[in-house]
Amino acid sequence: MSPMHDALSREERAAIMAERPYSWLHVARTPDDAEDDREVDARALDEANAAALHRLLDAGVFEDDAEPAIYVYRLRTAEHEQTGIVGDVPTEAFVDGRVLGHEGVQPERVDALEFHLQRLGARSTLVALAFRADDEIRKLIDEATEETPIRSFRTGDLEQTVWRLDDPDAVARIVEHLDRETLYITDGHHRAAASVDLWQRSGRPAGGGVPSVLFPHGELRMLAFHRRIVGPLSIGVEELLTRLRERFEVDEGRPSREERGVFGLYVDGRWFRIRIGEADARGVDALDVTRLHHEILEPLFGLGEVGDPRLEAVSDAVPLEELTRRVDEDRGAAFTLMPPTFEQFFAVADRGEQMPAKATYFDPKPQSGLFVRIADDEA
Repeated sequence: MSPMHDALSREERAAIMAERPYSWLHVARTPDDAEDDREVDARALDEANAAALHRLLDAGVFEDDAEPAIYVYRLRTAEHEQTGIVGDVPTEAFVDGRVLGHEGVQPERVDALEFHLQRLGARSTLVALAFRADDEIRKLIDEATEETPIRSFRTGDLEQTVWRLDDPDAVARIVEHLDRETLYITDGHHRAAASVDLWQRSGRPAGGGVPSVLFPHGELRMLAFHRRIVGPLSIGVEELLTRLRERFEVDEGRPSREERGVFGLYVDGRWFRIRIGEADARGVDALDVTRLHHEILEPLFGLGEVGDPRLEAVSDAVPLEELTRRVDEDRGAAFTLMPPTFEQFFAVADRGEQMPAKATYFDPKPQSGLFVRIADDEA
């Protein structure tokens, strides 16, 4: 078991694999895991991943569960707890509008995942989905968690617990309710796209599904991505403050984490609050992160979206002290934001729009290597 591959740096993945021989990361390696950026033989890497999978299977790490079931999966840290449902979501739901995304995908990453999934014949990293909280589903989940779990363990700060739900009536009621819900991707846009592409190229076979975990939105913790301008700044601090005051109300002091409609600015060892007021637009244009780019970062600094080497996206999971340390180190600046509301999150997806890159961060994240689905010809 391990954190999701793409949630870690290459160095973090290497450290985990060195320490934990049964980590799923040994199965999920990509060319990016090569040392010193050496060119990787894709076929050799594919064979090594397959060998790692069979090593885990031969070691009896996984328990075979051939009977149909869904699972209740709880993630708990010292700060947060969320409980959802694990099962296959029909692949066609990602095509016909029952499952909506809010981010774009990079074609080269989708292609790499397709090759990996097709050759490996096993899937473990779940697509994470949100649905609008439903009292009936909440009741069924709560009833399941009163039973003895089939797995319960802790990795670092993260406690994970799993219950098997195989009562046909309870399963049918959950499926019936979720069939009426629109589902929203929170993590796994590239995995979902790769799964859909493989399904379509296979002739859209009936019964295809995407391994997923579904959480009621009220239990999810959505964090913001702040924006740090790599220093030194292209304009002086006093000029920056003057130009900001021409358009916004700016006062000195650090904003609270509950203040909406306010950007925090840390620069030159000082905190400022920038009150931006209500948005006139809807959808993606109403998001604070969009307004920050359009109204401050582009006109004052000439910065593009995330990917511009002068701009760093820093999630709110990073301690604020680390963010300010980076600013002090190179004499740059940081703008802190509140995350979108869930209504804004849903509205963007419902309108078929895409948020800017690094607009949301969901924490904690489901782990890889806990639930594994093996293709029939690999079983």
